[in-house]
Amino acid sequence: MKIIGGRGKSTRQKVLNAAIATAVAGVVLAACGSSSTSSSSKSSTSSSASGTASAAAYFKGKTITIIAPDSPGGDFDLYARIIAPALGKDLGATVNVENVPGAATIVGTNQMAAAAPNGLTLGMIDTSADIGSLIQKKPGQNFDLTKLSWIGQMGTSPDVFITSPNSGVSSFSQLLKVKSPIKVLDTSGSLGDLFNKTVLGAFHVPYRLITGYGTSSALKQGLLANDGQFLFENLPPFLSMLRGGQAKALLVTSEPTLSTLKQAVGNATTLSSAMNGASLTSSETAAIKEVLALSNLDFDLAGPPGIPAARLSALRSAFKKALSDPSTVSKANNESEPLGYVSGPQVASDVTSAISQGSAILSYLK
Repeated sequence: MKIIGGRGKSTRQKVLNAAIATAVAGVVLAACGSSSTSSSSKSSTSSSASGTASAAAYFKGKTITIIAPDSPGGDFDLYARIIAPALGKDLGATVNVENVPGAATIVGTNQMAAAAPNGLTLGMIDTSADIGSLIQKKPGQNFDLTKLSWIGQMGTSPDVFITSPNSGVSSFSQLLKVKSPIKVLDTSGSLGDLFNKTVLGAFHVPYRLITGYGTSSALKQGLLANDGQFLFENLPPFLSMLRGGQAKALLVTSEPTLSTLKQAVGNATTLSSAMNGASLTSSETAAIKEVLALSNLDFDLAGPPGIPAARLSALRSAFKKALSDPSTVSKANNESEPLGYVSGPQVASDVTSAISQGSAILSYLK
C-alpha cells in the first residue's frame, strides 16, 4: 500500500487507535463475563452445597432402615450391620437392619424398591444375581435395576467353588476329566446358579444340580449332609468350613485380598488361570468373562427410585465417609469382609452396562 502524505499516517493511527479501543473493550467485557460466570458458578456451587446441607439435616434424629435380603449371618446381613453404625453417626440418625430373606434376595429387594423414596428405607442389593435373573427373564422382580437410587458399593469378595472332602477331588483340573455328573448344590436365581451352569458348562464338566437351597446356611447343611459334594458361593460365609477342613476350595473368581481369605482357599486356582490353561472356544471364553464381570457387581447399597437428588447426595457422602471410619474397617476385618468403595454413579453405570451384555451366557442357562 502506498501512503500519501500525512493522510496515510492519520488513517493508520485511527485504525490503530480503533484496534486498541476494541481490544481494551474486549478485555473489559471478558473481565465482566468472567466475573459474571464466576459469580454464577459460585452461586450454583453454593446452592448445591446448601441443598446437600439441608438434606443432611433432614436425616438428623430420624430412623433409617437397611433391608438385608438374606438371613442373619449372610453376606448382605453382615455388610449391612458393618456399615450401619458409622452411617448413622455421620447422618445423626438411627440405622436399623431388617432381614427380609426369600427367593434368593428378590423378596427383600422388592420390599425396599416399593418403599417411599424419602431416603429412610435402603437395601443391600444382590446386583449380580438380579442382573442374571433379568437376563434369564425370570419372574418375580418388581423393580427396575436401572432406576434404583444407587448409593455405592461397600466391597466385593471372591466367589469360591468348593467341594466336600469325601468327593475325592482335590483340584479343579481333576474335574475336567470326570465322566459321571457331579452333584452340585444350587440356589436357583443366584450368582452361584449362573456360575454352576455357565462355568461348568463351558469347561464341559458333567453335573447335576441339587436345588432347593435358599440360604448359605442351607447350603452348608446340604454339603455336610452329603446331599451334594460341590457348591459355588461367596467366600466369607464358608470360611469356617474351609478352615475346619469340612470343605476344600477348588476355584476362586479372583485372588482374595484379605490374608484370612487367602489362607482359607489355599492353592485353589483362579478362574482366569483355569481359562488360560484350557482350550476354550471364543464363545465359551466370552461366557466365563461375563460371569466374572457379574461377580464384581455385588454388595451394593441402594434406595427406591426417586429419592430427591440432594438427599441422595447426602446419603452418598455419608456412605463414603462411613466406609473409611475406623470402626467400620475394624468390623469388616473381624468378619473377613473386604471393603472397597465404588461411588453410586459408577455402580449405576456398571449396572446399565452389564444389563446390555450377557448374551454369551444365555446358551448355558436353559
